[in-house]
Amino acid sequence: MIRALLASLVGLVLIAVGILGAVTWFAFRVYVPEGMCAVLIRKSGDALPPGELVATKPGQKGIQKEVLGPGRYFYNPITWDYELKNLTTIPAGDPNTWEWLHSLDHNQRNEMRKGSFALQGKFPQVGVVTCKVGKESASGQVIVSRASGSKGILDEVLTPGTYKINPYVHDVQLHPAVVIPAGFVGVVTNLFGSAGKASAVEGVPPTEDESPVSALSLHDTQPGAVGAMHVRPLAEPGQRGTLRDVLQPGVYFINPKLQKIVLVEVGYNEYTQTRISEKENYRITFPSDTGFLIDVGVTVVWGIHPTHAAEIINEFGNIDGVLDKVIGPQLRSICRNIGSTYAARDFIQGEKRELFQKALTAELKRICRGKNIEVLIALVREIEVHAPGGASASAQGTEDLKRTIQQSFVAIESQITKDKQRAAAAIKAQLEEERKKVEIAREQIVAQTRVEVANIQAEGDKKAAEIDAQTQLDVATVRQDAAQLQAQRTSILGQANADVEKMKKEAEAEGYRLLVNAFGSGHAYNLYTFAENFQPQSIRLIFAGEGTFWTDLTRFEDVGAAKLLESASHSNAAKPRSDGAK
Repeated sequence: MIRALLASLVGLVLIAVGILGAVTWFAFRVYVPEGMCAVLIRKSGDALPPGELVATKPGQKGIQKEVLGPGRYFYNPITWDYELKNLTTIPAGDPNTWEWLHSLDHNQRNEMRKGSFALQGKFPQVGVVTCKVGKESASGQVIVSRASGSKGILDEVLTPGTYKINPYVHDVQLHPAVVIPAGFVGVVTNLFGSAGKASAVEGVPPTEDESPVSALSLHDTQPGAVGAMHVRPLAEPGQRGTLRDVLQPGVYFINPKLQKIVLVEVGYNEYTQTRISEKENYRITFPSDTGFLIDVGVTVVWGIHPTHAAEIINEFGNIDGVLDKVIGPQLRSICRNIGSTYAARDFIQGEKRELFQKALTAELKRICRGKNIEVLIALVREIEVHAPGGASASAQGTEDLKRTIQQSFVAIESQITKDKQRAAAAIKAQLEEERKKVEIAREQIVAQTRVEVANIQAEGDKKAAEIDAQTQLDVATVRQDAAQLQAQRTSILGQANADVEKMKKEAEAEGYRLLVNAFGSGHAYNLYTFAENFQPQSIRLIFAGEGTFWTDLTRFEDVGAAKLLESASHSNAAKPRSDGAK
């Protein structure tokens, strides 16, 4: 009974746990899918202050500041609700799609110099965050810091990535990052900050289109005239205005609401005023000293050094202002002022045209250097001379002038040609004379060289013969001495060998004599020698028949035995045989 009751109780508990788990899973679970976030909404709590939609204090009901990232969470559905929002993604861009300067045409480059053109492609972006919840900023500041807790645009930006942003608290706007290509620098202008020394209007930040210099036209002014202008000095870090330090090529994540970046192309560029077509004629026209109208087309090669980029942008606003306010007006003014001192024929002759170009370049360099603009050269590419009067009279006068100048030049050149020909003939004759002198000198040197060579060769042969004779004499002398020494050596060696042999023989004879004397007679000595060298075990008797007796002596090496046999044979031969044989 108890066991059944316990089993029922355990079953009820398991059922209750299962029901509670199911209720919790389906009713309390908050699932945030990937790529989204959940904004929590509290249904109960303290009421929000009037005009506010987001809870800023714990325990207040309404939209909460914190959000939930992707995942599973468990909240009481009675007191909590939520809304799913997309995560905020800041694109990182794709460098393969970036459009660089080599792909830009002439018009796009002009737009870039004016500051109205942006490179195309999927570039990195930044997120400009505007805080919509918080206290009002002090003194109406537009840019605030995150730590201040005030409403307004945050000074920091969101770099490429994915963020959980509460759209009820923060608003994010995407802006392209600052990309400075190679060959450019970025001039930074602070749109907010403390007032500089020469702020135009205190307390009011400049707009993005505001020019830092008052409008000033330099048209029709004297060369070198700068006029009266008010240029705001460069700002220090933290001040409103253009900063001296520029950004080098690269990618920068800068708040466009806080700073403005102007791309400035460094290095040399060209500015041309020539005739493109009948409608587009930008050539400079001025009267000559003789009343003729001169049309010239000029190309100026100019550039900006990176150290002066900030000063130029601060003064002219953009690169186009350099052309419109300095190079273009000054080029026209200098051409008119200097060109009016030349006659019409000077622009037809090559030497005077070169002088005009040098003077134009020098004066334009001097004026632009005062504006931190580098001018390399001003090239005069086209020159047309027009006589005063109507079109037909002008054309006829111009042709007459050209013809007169041409005829005078032809006459001068003909005279110069004749003078050059005479001078060339004289030089040719002098050259021929010098050539003959060279040939004579060459033959003399060759003959003298041959004599010297013969003398040197004879002297060498003589010395060689003398050396050869002396060598042969020395060899013969040496050979004679060697022969004498060889003869002496042979004589000495022969005498020495004879003396040695004599002494050996005498020693042997003396030895034998002493032995014989010791034994008393030679016969006794022989018997002693035979007995001493006799070996009975080495004698073998061989019977070969009657009247024969053979012995086999194996040791006859000794001298004594040999002599014994010799004496025995001599003694036997001297005795008469018993059988009566002779």
